[in-house]
Amino acid sequence: MANAFVALADNIWAIDYNPAGLTRLNRIKASVFIIPEQFGLAELRTGALGIAVPLSFATVGCTIEQFGFDLFKETEWRTGVGINIDRYVSIGASFNLHHIDISTYGSSRYASLDGGILTQICERISIGFNLQNMVQTTLGSMEERYPQVAAFGVCWFPRKELTLSVELEKDIRYPVSIKAGVEQVILQILKLRAGVANNPNKVSAGMAVRYSSVEFAYAGYRHPDLGWTHQIELGYTLNE
Repeated sequence: MANAFVALADNIWAIDYNPAGLTRLNRIKASVFIIPEQFGLAELRTGALGIAVPLSFATVGCTIEQFGFDLFKETEWRTGVGINIDRYVSIGASFNLHHIDISTYGSSRYASLDGGILTQICERISIGFNLQNMVQTTLGSMEERYPQVAAFGVCWFPRKELTLSVELEKDIRYPVSIKAGVEQVILQILKLRAGVANNPNKVSAGMAVRYSSVEFAYAGYRHPDLGWTHQIELGYTLNE
């Protein structure tokens, strides 16, 4: 869905995009995610693990993600919590630890904080907002600022099986990115997804197949100059 997710935020990866969405999980969920070769380069691989656990007062989750190869690796640990403050409004935050390791140059560690809000303004429309790096973390002795990104989105559910999502994302270093995505559920076991975005321009498409407690998902997105990137996810839901 071209990552037009801040107003939907209905799975484990809400920790990354809008931790307020963790409140939409009512079962324990775990997931494994991999990008084996970004733009066809094995050096740009990404792997991630995540788990979310709903409690009586909140939903908590954590993820670990690693990007890169032997000469450059970036590892990120996130711990998030989502809380319902009333029937229609939830808030969330995630505390993140980052570790960058560059061969022969050394390594650096730093922390950041993200926060989000999710509002169900009516039965078929939700609005989400998320701000990454709320405290403006800087890196290294040169105090280079870690990216600060704000995202605002609207999600419309014209039918129970259909989701339409639009999002504006602004990295302080770059122009606004506009994203739009669609998801169609077929027979409760198959989800078809597609999306478009600009800055950078990309189109994406994918699917998810659910059988009992297990869900397998595939997505691919295309950059006009760099080509296709493929993504795979395997998720598990603990049914009580």
